[in-house]
Amino acid sequence: WLTKEPGDKRSSRRYFARSRGDGPLISVTLILIAATVIVSLSALLSDEGQALMEALWLDKADVAHGELWRLWTVTLLHGGLPHLFFNMYALYLAGPVVERWYGSLQFLAIYLGCAGVASVASFVFGGDAPSVGAAGAIFGLFGLLLAAGRLHHPVDRSSRALVGQLGFLIVLNFVFGFAMTGIDNAAHLGGLAAGLWLGAMVPPTRIPTMASLWQRPGEARTSHLATVPPRVIALAYGALGAVIFVGLLVGTAAR
Repeated sequence: WLTKEPGDKRSSRRYFARSRGDGPLISVTLILIAATVIVSLSALLSDEGQALMEALWLDKADVAHGELWRLWTVTLLHGGLPHLFFNMYALYLAGPVVERWYGSLQFLAIYLGCAGVASVASFVFGGDAPSVGAAGAIFGLFGLLLAAGRLHHPVDRSSRALVGQLGFLIVLNFVFGFAMTGIDNAAHLGGLAAGLWLGAMVPPTRIPTMASLWQRPGEARTSHLATVPPRVIALAYGALGAVIFVGLLVGTAAR
């Protein structure tokens, strides 16, 4: 407010953004969206699109033969322009909230962890047809926001409306997913489960939560942000790694 009154609007916007917990101008969310759009459009519209699609999609037989990168490169491909648009719109809504709550690096770890579990779920329980799309990772972001919002109660008014509607959006998506053919519901369920697990285990560390605001009488607090013991972080992400490892063993043996 003091910087705004003399007319220094640039500094005042920077201070207000910092107080809200806003991230950098070019966020990891925007980088992921840009990369996904570029790769998906190249696969859909270019002459070499089919070759690019076959090199990156989740081909279950190729994963069984050791091409593990497909567990994550599948998120860069989409089956058509509507598929790409709706997934990127969902990522645009959920990604900035997760990034504001957890920071850019942990947001990227959450996205990749949920994508890996979603792909392994498709590898084990899905059909033989190749899969494409980032919906598994995005369902993971939805699950994380739902669990963290309900259990840790982040003090973030700007995200309250979205988090309050997540339960309905998740149920609605699964209703359409099971009613239509060609939808990889195994990947959606796997990503959602991974996100719920991470949201329950790891509280937001970049914005205050109701729990982090509590303090003992006479206790001096220099920060109202949650601190997470390293063993909790190791357990949260280690469990996802174990699920991916076991899923690869089971799926490879079955195929």
